Amino acid sequence: MKFEQAERLSKLPTYVFALLDKLKEEERAKGKDLIDLTIGSPSHLPPKAAIEAHIKALNEPKSHKYSSFEGDPDFIAAVCHWCKQQYGISIHKDEVATLVGSKEGLAHFYMAYLNPGDTLLVPLPMYPSHFRGPALAGAEPIILPTVEKNGFLPELDIIDESIANKAKILSLSYPTNPTAATAPKEFFEKAVRFAKKHNLILIHDFAYAELYFEGKKPISCLSIPGAKDVCIEFHSLSKTFGMAGWRLGYAVGNKELVNSLKCIKTNLDYGPFAATVKAGTVALKTEKRYLDEMRLGYQMKRDIAVEGLNSLGWKLKKPMATFYLWIPVPAGFNAMTFVEHLLHKADVVLSPGIGFGDLGEGYVRMALVDSDEKISQAVERLKKAGIRYSG
Repeated sequence: MKFEQAERLSKLPTYVFALLDKLKEEERAKGKDLIDLTIGSPSHLPPKAAIEAHIKALNEPKSHKYSSFEGDPDFIAAVCHWCKQQYGISIHKDEVATLVGSKEGLAHFYMAYLNPGDTLLVPLPMYPSHFRGPALAGAEPIILPTVEKNGFLPELDIIDESIANKAKILSLSYPTNPTAATAPKEFFEKAVRFAKKHNLILIHDFAYAELYFEGKKPISCLSIPGAKDVCIEFHSLSKTFGMAGWRLGYAVGNKELVNSLKCIKTNLDYGPFAATVKAGTVALKTEKRYLDEMRLGYQMKRDIAVEGLNSLGWKLKKPMATFYLWIPVPAGFNAMTFVEHLLHKADVVLSPGIGFGDLGEGYVRMALVDSDEKISQAVERLKKAGIRYSG
């Protein structure tokens, strides 16, 4: 029998990571010991107190009932305190939506505001949810190219007025997955002015808010005066607290935007598991030392990888945030053929840049989520295989 999928699925771009999974499976079947640096799944463990809180909550009968649509009041209070403490932004309890991870929240938010035929402005390269989510809603992303020489920031000043006025949303994410780019305060000020001028919703995906180095702390878009008039910001406990598999996040900002997200979620889910929310509440109260040690750990991985790759001909700068390296491919390769070359010749697996939009061509992404030893070993494997960079 042949079953016809909905058009929304047929309009999705090719999912290159599915092909990559197949290639990895084939190599492992041959007995290959792969070093897999593709998925951005944190290597640090959640705070011990959060794990203990989760275990305790598992033994409480109320944890196994449906979650409240309005969210756990203790978690919401912890979010408000965290936002004030970490980012200097004042958030009221009715300006918070609890999410089953920020990826889910982003997809549902796009569904809440985009109709078939609508347009939105999306910088590329970017996390796939920002162009796949709109595609599922039937909308058309208008691509804003970003390049290294401009710090991977979109040039808002050159966007045609008619395109900006027609769009409904401007999506941003700094620090950015996959490029590891960060944005200064001046850029967010410009983005808020731009959104207000063109009556745009401003989405800021802030998943890597706490994963920064050398004291260069990223700022929240909501810290810009007047940003809350147009902005909703998405946060995740996945990267900050090593809780990627727990699926817990939150959105904060403009009350109307937050309530629209809550409205669509009430029709699609019951929120995260209550025990996970209890643990997340504890995580948001964790000691500063935990975050400092987490950052130092990833900074060491960054330094090992950058210095190792630069010894093979690359000229990478050390990124100031995220746990990714955005690496140009050598001459004679495109993103996917270089990934295959690394896989077959060095038993190292990286992500092809085209997985983050067409403008990711010419790059691969390395996720620094294995041990220091494995990352060093990955560089050594490239060296032994004779893989070097030539631009």
